[in-house]
Amino acid sequence: MKTCLLIILVCSSSCLAVHAQEKEPMSIGGMVVNAEDHLPIIGANVTISGTVLGTVTDANGKFIIRRAPSGNQTLVVSIIGFRRKEVRYSTADSNHERIRIELEPMAIQTEPVVVTASKREESLEEVPASVSVIDSRALEYRNTVTVDDALKYVPGVNITRGQVNLRGSTGFSYGVGTRVLILIDGLPFITGDTGEIIWESIPPDQIERIEVVKGAGSALYGSSALGGVINIITKQATEQPDTRIRTYGGMYDQPKYASWQWTTSARTLGGLSLSHAERFENLSLVIGGSRTEDDGYKENDFWKRWNGWARVGYDISPFQSVSVSFSILDQYRGNFLYWVDLDSALIPQPSHLNDRIQSTRWNLSARHKYFVTADFYLTTSVSWFHTHWDDNLPTPTDSLGSSSKSDFITSEIQLNFQPDQSQFITAGISGTYNDVFAETIFGDHLGHAGAAYLQDEVKLAEQIRLTVGGRYDIQTISGLQTANQFNPKLGIGYTPVAGTSLRASVGRGFRSPSIAEIYTNTEAGGVIISPNPNLQPERSWSYEVGGSHSFSDALLIDCSLFRNELWDMIEPSFGETGTVQFQNVTRARITGIELSGSYNLARRWFTDLGYTYVSPLDVETGDILKYRPRILFYASSRILIEPFQFGIDYRHISEMERIDQEFVQFGIVPDGDQRIPVSVCDVRVRVDWDLAGIGMATSLQVNNLFQYYYTDFIGNLGPLRSFVLTLEARP
Repeated sequence: MKTCLLIILVCSSSCLAVHAQEKEPMSIGGMVVNAEDHLPIIGANVTISGTVLGTVTDANGKFIIRRAPSGNQTLVVSIIGFRRKEVRYSTADSNHERIRIELEPMAIQTEPVVVTASKREESLEEVPASVSVIDSRALEYRNTVTVDDALKYVPGVNITRGQVNLRGSTGFSYGVGTRVLILIDGLPFITGDTGEIIWESIPPDQIERIEVVKGAGSALYGSSALGGVINIITKQATEQPDTRIRTYGGMYDQPKYASWQWTTSARTLGGLSLSHAERFENLSLVIGGSRTEDDGYKENDFWKRWNGWARVGYDISPFQSVSVSFSILDQYRGNFLYWVDLDSALIPQPSHLNDRIQSTRWNLSARHKYFVTADFYLTTSVSWFHTHWDDNLPTPTDSLGSSSKSDFITSEIQLNFQPDQSQFITAGISGTYNDVFAETIFGDHLGHAGAAYLQDEVKLAEQIRLTVGGRYDIQTISGLQTANQFNPKLGIGYTPVAGTSLRASVGRGFRSPSIAEIYTNTEAGGVIISPNPNLQPERSWSYEVGGSHSFSDALLIDCSLFRNELWDMIEPSFGETGTVQFQNVTRARITGIELSGSYNLARRWFTDLGYTYVSPLDVETGDILKYRPRILFYASSRILIEPFQFGIDYRHISEMERIDQEFVQFGIVPDGDQRIPVSVCDVRVRVDWDLAGIGMATSLQVNNLFQYYYTDFIGNLGPLRSFVLTLEARP
């Protein structure tokens, strides 16, 4: 870490020296409009190619970029729903502050810019892998409270009690470990002790978009990217100040059956958030906070949260910038493990009624970006994720409960170089430091890791793109043997005609077990979990072929065939006495097909469909892998009749064919084998209006409209019908 921090200082100092003699910068401004009706376009991204400079158009479609470099430059303008456009200009032209840019509408956007798949900005149709994008408007539209809620309608994604499953890569591992790597602006965001994703630590109000890359991502991102990568891109400050106040409130409906009605009191949920973003010349600021509460529809399933976040950016020059981000979560919640039995499905076991968990988690990160030339730039990043939680759940080693503190620090230096228009090279080194202090449950342990990666993207012909790369990782956890692996990657993209894109890829992945998976020694809900210091990393090969085609900009169809081969898969396993231990249990093969489509009628009626079929097979036994549904079907439709929006979402998840049957056999969870397919429908209506010049939005949302009863995990009834009213103001 000392070495990485020293490199950051050296890079920053050299950049300052290089640009100390730059010419006096100028301002670039103008307006972005719709080419059809010439109305202003709000929220379009405008950047100057080869620099760190960029902004977003305001409510009048106007933009201004200050301190722009002189000479001939290229503006890149993009927004979902319009074709991306590049505009050449010169500061010698007297009109460089009044540039007018007309964008052509697209009913279906086939080429949004994404950054996750190749660690650089590129058009989605150029990526040789399956990628889904969720923008901030979708988060607002669905009144997203935690990020995992936003992923419920992404094709191939299934969420089980906060654990994310991409195309059958993950079952359920009792709150530890993940085969899908979560990133915040490209940096890992998983806990140092349990190695899991803490969704509630990521306030949706600070998110610009979410990129979901399916398939092994270890060739660029290392461990935990075995099943895929989810990168959360945070909002940037714009030239126009942006203040938002949002409040919501709602309640859960009573269950139909009298034996489930454990209380006559209303079970409510609600929250208030405030955020502000503004730019001052070369300084930008984003700050916000929120308070949310949920009584829960199950007894002792409540939570109360405080979230805060801030981001400060500074453009040292047109060619380099620095930014510092901070976020914090403070949460107090109950703990519902599983029901008493099916007749008392919303009541926990009596011994769990008073379970409480208090946690504080914060993340501090910094980034420096420097364009040496328009075709060569360096990015240096460092992130510190601190977690601390305490509970009152008795264990064999401590009757008063457990606690854990961990510090997960990661740093990375990445270079991107484009020697010509047909080639792009990405390379970098990274390192992590992990310190865990959890004497009564995990023990005290240190972990270190280092990696180097290289990727070369070459355009072999006008329609053919080849990607070749690899990454070498070394990881060490105290008391264990060092683990290392080289993960190669090969991808090819082919665009035979405009609107059609074909892709194929193969890559190797691996995941080192988390400290909790190796060293946990505790009891939870009557289950004794014992450590396994002999646990080895799991490894995989991932294969995919697919393609997409756009029909008249109104219909987009995408199809993928995928296959994952896994060795030494880590799963919790019951022993003969009921003791659970994480073990390298099996050799597995996951194959499947994924179909998705988007349809747009006159830019008024928007429909998205997604169908995924997965065959998750235990090769050694011939059984299906646990907690992996075979079929996922999602459908979403939205009708826009200004100022109203009407929407409906439907998701179908087939019944899980295999679970930990030992929960039932050992009498831990009575009626724990009761399960059916998930079939849930949500509806909403939203209206945008104006109050004394203040932009307002009001929405009413009904989740689980038909009060469909299902289990989302053993002994856990899925969410009941709820009604949520939201009010947002943008002064």
